[in-house]
Amino acid sequence: MLTVTQLETVDCPCCSSAEHRFWAAENGYNAVKCAGCGTVYIRERPRTEDISAAARDGVHQTDQGVLDQRLRRQGWKVPFYASIISRFFDEEGLTWLDVGAGNGEFVQAVKRALPTSIAAGIDPMEVKVQRARERGIPITAQTLEEVEGRYDVISLINVFSHIPDFQHFGELIRSRLNPGGSLFLETGNGGDLDSRADYPGELLLPDHLVFSGVEQMKATLRNLGFGRIEHYSRRTDHPLWAAKQIVKSGLKGKPKVVIPWTRKFRTVFYRAYLDS
Repeated sequence: MLTVTQLETVDCPCCSSAEHRFWAAENGYNAVKCAGCGTVYIRERPRTEDISAAARDGVHQTDQGVLDQRLRRQGWKVPFYASIISRFFDEEGLTWLDVGAGNGEFVQAVKRALPTSIAAGIDPMEVKVQRARERGIPITAQTLEEVEGRYDVISLINVFSHIPDFQHFGELIRSRLNPGGSLFLETGNGGDLDSRADYPGELLLPDHLVFSGVEQMKATLRNLGFGRIEHYSRRTDHPLWAAKQIVKSGLKGKPKVVIPWTRKFRTVFYRAYLDS
C-alpha cells in the first residue's frame, strides 16, 4: 500500500456496506468486492482533492511512479460511437452535453449520428480540451457545477468509474437535465465478475475507483430518479483483442495465451430516462 500519498477509507459507493473481500491489487492499491451488492471499488483510495487534481493533470501517483492518462485522440471512436448512439436515439434536435469529453470524439459522434442536434462537452483536463478546440470541437474546461442551463441528454462515456461520489454527481446531472431528459452512460460490468482474471487488461488503479455491474448500475440510477432504463451489453473479447493481448504480454516479457470469446467482461451502454 502506498505511503507517499494520503489515503481515505470509504465503504461501498453503491450500497454503503463495509463488508468486503479482496479482489485485486495494482499500482499499490487494492480493489475489493462488496459482500453486499458485489460492486468492486478501491476501499483505501486517494483523498477527494487529490482525485480532482489528478483528473485535471491526467497524472496519478502510484507505487511505481505515475500513471499517465493524458491519452491522445482516437479517431476510430467517432464512427463506432455514432453507431451506438443510433441504437438508442432517433430523436432530432436534441441538446446534448458530454461530461468528461476528453479529446472530443464522442461529441463528434453525436453530430454524425444526429446531425440536427447541438452537442458540446466539458472536461477537467486542459491538454485534452486544447486538442479538441484545435479541431473546432466545442469543449470547455468547466466542471459540472459550473455548467449553466439544461440539456435533453447528458452523457458519461467511460467516466463513471472515475467518480468518487456518484450520488452527488448524479444529483448534479439531474439538475441539468430537461424534464424527461436522458442520461447516456457507458461503463464496464466489473462488478459482475467474481474473479480479477475475468477483467481484460489493466485495472488502471487509482484512475479507476469503482467497477459496477449491471444490476448495481440500474439500482444506482433508480435511486437518482431515473425510472426507465435501457441497456445494451457488448463483448470485447474478440479475436483482434486476443491478438493484441498476446503481443502486449510478449513485449513485457511475460507471454501468455489469450483465447477469444471466453471472458465474462462486457462494455455496457445505458440510456436512463429521468422521471417527469
